[in-house]
Amino acid sequence: MPHKFYLTFIGLIMASCLMGQPMRKLKLKNNSTSFTLQTNYLNNYVYNGRADSLVAPYFYTTATVNFANGLYASLSLNYLLTPGQTGYDFSELDLGYNYILGKNISGEIYGSKYFYSSGSNLLNGNISSDIGFTFNYDLTYLNFHNSFDVFFSNKSDIQLLPGIEKEIVLSSNKQNTLSITPGLYGSFSSLNFYESTVNRRLNTIRNPKINQPTAIGTLQSTTTVDNKGFKFLDMELTLPISYELKNWNFTFIPTYAIPFNKVTTTSVNTSRINGLSKTVKVNSTPYSETHLSNIFFFDFGLTYKF
Repeated sequence: MPHKFYLTFIGLIMASCLMGQPMRKLKLKNNSTSFTLQTNYLNNYVYNGRADSLVAPYFYTTATVNFANGLYASLSLNYLLTPGQTGYDFSELDLGYNYILGKNISGEIYGSKYFYSSGSNLLNGNISSDIGFTFNYDLTYLNFHNSFDVFFSNKSDIQLLPGIEKEIVLSSNKQNTLSITPGLYGSFSSLNFYESTVNRRLNTIRNPKINQPTAIGTLQSTTTVDNKGFKFLDMELTLPISYELKNWNFTFIPTYAIPFNKVTTTSVNTSRINGLSKTVKVNSTPYSETHLSNIFFFDFGLTYKF
């Protein structure tokens, strides 16, 4: 089944590139510098179709400066709302450039730096920085969207996110615009981020706010991913809804993620008590990974443009 889906998905992307002649012009760059302040509520953090066993809702705020020449800079602060772990979790600094080539090609070139709290438990929480680009080709009926990233942690990862989408304007006048943008995306990535995160979770206290029992001796765990390589990890169906006013923009983005290719891991646990050591190899694949299930999540955002 996964192989059949993979061929179908690639076929959809190829078909989108061949459909019709482009007609709609892309939006031009800003002719002046602008500043936006955006606040969002995310009901559960999902990465490559994976979520933690404990639901992780976030409230996050992003400030962005967009320059007339296409350059932009943004800072995002993310506040975790999980009961017992509530508090600042991580922040993200982005620098990038929006480009337009002709009437139909657009995208971004960007770099990101991540900063985590000591108690952060994100699945991708070992990623320290990221460089990447997006490439959009505007077609008559569809928009071909593609992004490529290199993530840096203990070992680097590459990620490819191909997709097709189409903006549909439901109503528009001088005061406001209501639109929806249904989309279908895939996620392909190497798995070094997963391996380093599992190692961190096994060898550090997950939440320093919770008192931990005193341990006798030491325990060190080393985990490796069994099925390494570049994997197709999930497919996501989205239906973003946008209501745009002169200075305000309301967005609601429901997403349905379908994960593929479970990630299995093996851990070597070495315990040392009173100078004696013992090594045990165990199957450390998380329950959530061996029982992959589809996930529905949503993001609600409010933006003000100065």
